[in-house]
Amino acid sequence: MEVREGAHSAADTDPDDADASTGTGTYVLRDLIRDIPLAQDDGTNAHITCVDAWRGNLYVGTSAGEVLHYVAIPPDPADASAPPSYIFATRLAPPFSVQQDGAAGGVKQILLLPDAGKACILCNATYSFYTLPELSPAFGGKVKQAGCLWVGGIDNNEVERGQSATNGTVVVICLKQRLRVIRIGEEARRIRDIELGGVTALQRRGDLACVADGKSYALLDVVNQRKIQLFPISTSTAPEPRPLELEVPDSKSRDGLHARSFSAASPVRQGRPHERNISLGTGPKNADRDRLRPDSSSPWPARDSSKQTASPAQPSSRKSSPTKAGSAETSARSSAEVPREPEVPVRPLPPNIVSPSSNEFLLTTGTKADEPGVGMFVNLDGDVVRGTIEFSTYPECLVIDSQSGSESSGPDMSGGESYVLAIVSRTVNGAKTRAIETQKLDADSDNVQSSKQWLNLGAYDAEDSGRGGTGLRLATSATELSMSGIGESLRLRRLHTSTAPTDYSEADAKRNEEEDRFASRFAQVKASVLLYHDSRVSWVTRNPLLTRLEKQLDGGITQSSTGELAVDVTVVQRVINSIRGQDAKSELEFLTLTYIRQKASLLLFGNLVLQTASGTLSYEHDKRRAEDALLAGEIDPRIILSLVPPLADEIDEGAQGIWAPQGLCHTITQLRTALSAAPKIVQDPQGAYGDNLLQLTKRYLLAWRAKKGFGSIADEAHVFRSVDAALLHALLLLDQATPRGPAAPGTVRAELNDVVDRGVDCFARAAQLFERFGRLYMLSRLYQSRKLVAQVLATWKRIVEGDGETDAGGELVDAELDLRRYLAKLRDAALVREYGGWLAQRNPRLGVQVFADDNSRVTFTSEEAMTILRAQAPGAVKVYLEHLVFAKNDARYVHDLIAYYLDAVLAELASPAGEARAALRESYASYRALRPPKPTYAHFITAHTIQADWWHSRLRLLQLLGGGHGAAAAGGGYDGHALALRLAPWSEELVPEMIILNWGEGRHGEALRLLVHGLGDYDSAVRYCLRGGAGIFHPAGGVAVERQLSREEQAALFAVLLHEFFAIGDAGQRVERTAELLERFGGWFDVAEVLEVVPDGWSVEVVAGFLVPALRRLVGERNETDAIKRATASSAVNMTYESIAG
Repeated sequence: MEVREGAHSAADTDPDDADASTGTGTYVLRDLIRDIPLAQDDGTNAHITCVDAWRGNLYVGTSAGEVLHYVAIPPDPADASAPPSYIFATRLAPPFSVQQDGAAGGVKQILLLPDAGKACILCNATYSFYTLPELSPAFGGKVKQAGCLWVGGIDNNEVERGQSATNGTVVVICLKQRLRVIRIGEEARRIRDIELGGVTALQRRGDLACVADGKSYALLDVVNQRKIQLFPISTSTAPEPRPLELEVPDSKSRDGLHARSFSAASPVRQGRPHERNISLGTGPKNADRDRLRPDSSSPWPARDSSKQTASPAQPSSRKSSPTKAGSAETSARSSAEVPREPEVPVRPLPPNIVSPSSNEFLLTTGTKADEPGVGMFVNLDGDVVRGTIEFSTYPECLVIDSQSGSESSGPDMSGGESYVLAIVSRTVNGAKTRAIETQKLDADSDNVQSSKQWLNLGAYDAEDSGRGGTGLRLATSATELSMSGIGESLRLRRLHTSTAPTDYSEADAKRNEEEDRFASRFAQVKASVLLYHDSRVSWVTRNPLLTRLEKQLDGGITQSSTGELAVDVTVVQRVINSIRGQDAKSELEFLTLTYIRQKASLLLFGNLVLQTASGTLSYEHDKRRAEDALLAGEIDPRIILSLVPPLADEIDEGAQGIWAPQGLCHTITQLRTALSAAPKIVQDPQGAYGDNLLQLTKRYLLAWRAKKGFGSIADEAHVFRSVDAALLHALLLLDQATPRGPAAPGTVRAELNDVVDRGVDCFARAAQLFERFGRLYMLSRLYQSRKLVAQVLATWKRIVEGDGETDAGGELVDAELDLRRYLAKLRDAALVREYGGWLAQRNPRLGVQVFADDNSRVTFTSEEAMTILRAQAPGAVKVYLEHLVFAKNDARYVHDLIAYYLDAVLAELASPAGEARAALRESYASYRALRPPKPTYAHFITAHTIQADWWHSRLRLLQLLGGGHGAAAAGGGYDGHALALRLAPWSEELVPEMIILNWGEGRHGEALRLLVHGLGDYDSAVRYCLRGGAGIFHPAGGVAVERQLSREEQAALFAVLLHEFFAIGDAGQRVERTAELLERFGGWFDVAEVLEVVPDGWSVEVVAGFLVPALRRLVGERNETDAIKRATASSAVNMTYESIAG
């Protein structure tokens, strides 16, 4: 076997793939010592027959009848991970009576008794005692005896309880004819003899022992001397030759036992529960139970087998004695494989007894050495319990490696599971090999095959298999070995996101030392199983879970000669599945599971990056697996981001940098090297880059954002700054293809808005990204998330004004309206004043609402608002005045508003272009050309409005001048004389205005003249006579405030109007308008006066409509007068009569 230190491991469960170099199995070999000198003076080589270790002392027994003693030298303190070295101390040749041949020759057992400070060595069927650790003869060299087959029988219960035997350690000496129970302390004292010979293996639990002779197993009460016969070792129906007297290497000696368990009590002592179970009862179970008492007349089948073993040994097969050990210090003897030629006698199978728990024994049975063997569990009553264990071939020796609750926190992380280790023979690639077969002791029937693994030891010659030289042994004292791979993987190292070499600072070096010390805590693994093979001794130690899984992950990485890296997703996913749902039971287990999950997720993500570099769209299940692994692994997102351009630029290392397990740093280096040799990634969000990486990275980073505030996040500030910056960058890249406009639900833009609104830790970097991508609206949302109102308004101002830059997203559809609403919510009066004035200057009507809204959080008085607007937005003053006058009915500002309207109109009239003057004159001419019935001039100009500011100003001016608004009418509002003087130069163009001003100054004749002759608005003239001139030009839909005239005033105005109608130039119009006026309003005219002014040339028919009603009215008035007179006279006569009569 080619043995390399620290490199051997259990192979995969497939026998054809069993390879000790993979490092993925449950167990590995660690060399303790090699090249043990086994050469003899005659040129032959001896072989190792047994080993044991105790407190840095190694004892090796050989077939040459020698014990080699080695002492451990501690490693250099500077290299704590280095194993101790062993140096040769002494060579001991124990005494014996007769040189034994074959398997009985040489040193067969080394039984260490630490509590007694003694060692019992069985050499050539003679046992003798020595002191520890130097192996000087004990008891003066007087305690020794020949004819011994086996030594051991230490109480496993007391060993497991850790009890110290203050009065010495009780052991059982298996002689040819009997069992001898003795106590070893300051002296050797015999306790009792049990007449049962031929025993070659024994394990004891209290007073009960499980023993084996050359043919079968039995349970023995060593105190009451009762026996329960169990089942044979070999189930073969072929006749077997008599077994040889083979002393099997002792199982491990343990700490001392209390002698009172084996005190000199009566051999018929009763009272112990298990004693009653064995000695009492009836039925078939008792048929095989013999009462082993000195006066018993029953036959002693074991004694017969002892006599058989006393016959000469078979010289045709030399049988070795590989160490047999278990958690209860069992020992087993190796047996040669049965030759396959029919003429060669079949070798007997060696018994194997181990005690996995306090109430059961594990025994092996089979047919032939090269055929499968079976392990059966027997309880203390002799009943078979549990299921069976199957071995590839019958075990040459057997041990149980158990881990207590305290030990389960070691790097092997077996969680307290026990494993059965057996030496078996196998055929690999057509060659016979020996292997250590490992399987879980408590594996379910469904998982028993999957729990099996093999640690190959190399090929051997089947013809020479009986010579021994290979075996397993539980050491008397376990040791701790350093597993450097654990520390190298788990210790943190600074990860530099740049590929450029970086000098390590003094702080980094100090941190490295701290991490090395921390990781070294977990680099110690407990080893208690020894393997001797050829000329070396090794520890069979559990392979740490971290090492096994990491080697499996590394097996999924392949690299071609050109540097191309490939990741086998199936292999990585298999590792993930193997630990899915597994909860950590210790600190190391937590670190291991976390590390493996992180490395697996890194490899799966790295696979996506490599595929993206080649322009390949990844399978959906690969992306899903990578995402699930990333979320479960909780790897520092900065490590993942370092592989994704340009998101790697968003990593914030901080002053201390990124510290990751060294194993992850190595994997990152591998991936970076492969990416540097691969084509540059095309950063197309619509291609493989977006599909493979950006979408997955976005979801991964969103999940990480949900962890904000968790105390378990290391370097939280820098991590989340990197997460937020990279997430924003990824969203901006993905959002480039989104059409301009507000975000729709469920889109990338909506996700971007949500991220910004919830707040980001990378505020400065986020602002840079938004500026870089031209996302000004998102920049304003960023400011709003921090309540930076001034910056929000400044950004919106940039969007509104443009200034050569546009908002790439286009989310702010109606920016001015949104700004106005935003200002209404602010409490900062200075900002409202500044940006309200700016908005009013840009959009007067919208900006004025900022100052006019009484529901805003900041309000201004009209005086303050006027001051602000006059200073910042003169063009909005008129709009604000209109609000005050028309909406607030504030008469104080009527004059100011009229002045604004008048200025606007007069400025337009004074324009050299003369368009306004022409428009007004055309308007008058068009109206006069209309034939009655026609609308009033006010309705006419409203229906034929001109889309110009001065025109609308003129309409509002007419409304105010005519008192058509409540505020104007209530307060008078303006100086009519002064206005008339200003309008005098434009009296022909501003006819309605002059009419209203004449009315205000009482010049009704002039006003009616302009109505009749200037405008030709006869209906308005009539209305003027009835209600005055205040509301005759009120716009349609408005509410005119008019004053009711007295009848005398109306009659006077109608008289003036009649004279104006008589002056109409068009004769037809003159006759029609006059006749209509007299007919409709004849009651306001005096008939005599009308007749005086009616031209003589008019016919009576023209005024008939006036005369007939007037005359009828006169006749009626006369008749009414006569009736009144008669009624008055009659009333007077009646009063006179009553006076006389009374």
